[in-house]
Order: sequence, then structure tokens, then C-alpha cells
Amino acid sequence: MDLRHIRSFIAVYEEGSINRAATRLHCAQPSLSLQLRNLEESLSVELFERHARGARPTAAAERFYQHCISILGEVESAEQHMRDWAREIAGALTVGLIPTITKSALPLVLPDYTERLPNVDIRIVEAFSGTLTDWVVSGELDFAIITEPPQQEGLVLQALSAEPLALISGAKSGFTHLAPVRLPSLPPIKLVIPSQQHSLRGLLERHMRVGDISVERLLEMDGLFGALEFLHNSDWSGILPISTVLGDLASGKFVVNPIAEPAMVIEYYLIHQTRRPLDRASRELVDALETTLKQSAVDWSHWQQKAPAPTKRQAAE
Repeated sequence: MDLRHIRSFIAVYEEGSINRAATRLHCAQPSLSLQLRNLEESLSVELFERHARGARPTAAAERFYQHCISILGEVESAEQHMRDWAREIAGALTVGLIPTITKSALPLVLPDYTERLPNVDIRIVEAFSGTLTDWVVSGELDFAIITEPPQQEGLVLQALSAEPLALISGAKSGFTHLAPVRLPSLPPIKLVIPSQQHSLRGLLERHMRVGDISVERLLEMDGLFGALEFLHNSDWSGILPISTVLGDLASGKFVVNPIAEPAMVIEYYLIHQTRRPLDRASRELVDALETTLKQSAVDWSHWQQKAPAPTKRQAAE
């Protein structure tokens, strides 16, 4: 068994078809079939059940796949590491980010990154977690940072950080800036929520169903910048990651309230293909984003120490 056998097996396993795997590997279907038969003979197990519509993995293949992606990932990571060591960081990088990251961490990280790595051509794509996951799987993105961990074979998933959600409102809301709120104790609020495509939507709906959030009116809006401007100019509220408004806390543009009950957090994950380990350009960007996201949580804890007592309205309700 060699790396060619491993790559062939992974392709057939992930594609579910010898024909599609042959297309992916740019090889002839008979040659790929022969490689699989030789691999099965060397392992003394049947890896696939062939049928008219493709190749179905056996229980042995399920176990073997986990070993193979680990082996291939280590080999390609070693190759990438040596290539990076031997040359200056350069090339093209296509990155997928959710809107929260492009609003909060990216503007703090990108100026220094582009100055330090002038030979890296970077393209940033903004979308929701599900779409970004699909684009990583298809190979359109080198990596993505998302909030909803995918159940997808062939992907590396790494937890980066977590941060609390906060109640974000405009000055007309009547809330006191930085005063903690208990959502179940509040009167019904006018709430802006994202569409079903956004992972935050499911979390908010679960809390509404169990009575943690009482709603007077709902407004569905995608587009983080537009939603924040609407909140600023109205008496509506949103429940968003604190990093989206951390830079505005001193300006008075928003009334921001820590949520004392229920505890609500959002988690960020890095995803990339197992067979496409991160190069140095990618890793440096990921590390910088991770550091900035973690620093946001620290900065928010410092702001919370300045929190005033609840307003009369909040204490009574």
C-alpha cells in the first residue's frame, strides 16, 4: 500500500462512485478499479459494495477512512511545511468568513497582515456558515471561519474561540447602557432576527419557544451593517455577538446590555479540507483572527466591570 492507494481510496469513499473519483483524480476508471482491487487484496477486506449507482463503503471502509485522512493530512502538512520553509510566503489565498468576523476581527487584523505579507494575494468571501462549508468542500475556499460545526467527511474542524451574545439597542429603547438584563424578566421587545440561513436564528427561536424571550414584534433582516444601523435609529433590539459592537461601546451609538440570563454564547470554528492543510499564509491569518477574537472577550469583561445598576424599568420588570 502506498500514498497513491490511499488517495484513490479516499476519492472513491468521498465521491461514492468510482467514475466520479476517476474524474476527480484525472485517471482512467479501469486503472482506479484495479488499484482498489489490489488494495482490498493487500488488506484482506472488502472496502466497497459495487452497485449500479456507485460504490457503497463497508464497515471496514468506514474505519479505514479515518486512518487514511489522518495519514494523508500529516503527509501533506509535512510537504507544505517544507515548501513554506524553503521560500518566502507568497501566493493566492481565498478565505470565507461569516459577517460577524468581517465586521469585528478582520478590520483589526487585515492592515497588518497585508503589510507584512505583500506577496500574498488575498480574497475575502462573506457568507453564512452553511454556504461557506459547501465552498470549502468544493475547494472554492482555502479555509473558512464559521459558527455552526458541519457534519461533513473530509474536513478538519478546529474550535477557535467563544464569545457571549448581548442585547443591542438604540437610544430610544429605554435601556441603560451596560446594565445587565435578564431576558425572561423583560417585557415583550421588538426584536430583529436573521433569516433561517443564519445559525443564530435557531438559537434565538429555541429561547423564544421556552419563554426566555418575549417578543412584541419580529423583523427578519440579513446584512449585519444594515441591521445595526436600523437598531441605532429605532427602538428595536437585536441579540448579537458582542464583538460586532465592541468598537462602538464608548461612542454611545448603541445601548449594549450584557445578558445575565439565560447564558448565550456563540462559538467560532475553523474548517478546511483534510487533504488541503493550511499553508503559512493561511495559518498566519487564522492565528491573528483567533488572537483578536479571544481579546474581544477580554475587552468585554473589562467593560462589564463598569456596568451601572439596572434602571428602574429593568429592575421592576
